[in-house]
Amino acid sequence: MPLFAPLPARGIWTALHLGRGQFLAILFVSLAVFTFAGGPLWQHARASHFWRLTASYALIPPAVAWALLHNRAFGWLRWLVASAVLSVIKLVLSALVLVAAGLAA
Repeated sequence: MPLFAPLPARGIWTALHLGRGQFLAILFVSLAVFTFAGGPLWQHARASHFWRLTASYALIPPAVAWALLHNRAFGWLRWLVASAVLSVIKLVLSALVLVAAGLAA
């Protein structure tokens, strides 16, 4: 597969019973909330990020529940695992965004 090929149809989202679009949308929206809630992150790089983090993580479980219900695949354990996986991936990406904003400031 070439380096810049489209995303594969199967991936971690498949094991979580989410569609690729659902998985990426939940991740993108939670990162957007982290980056832009309360003003752009780069303008507040050294401020407290408690509310920004709280809001961005709080939206993941309901969004996962909605996606699983939409896919007719909801189960409590499946919901918990999918929410945890998305939260860990978002943690890594949020840290990278915060480091980049801190370096730019």
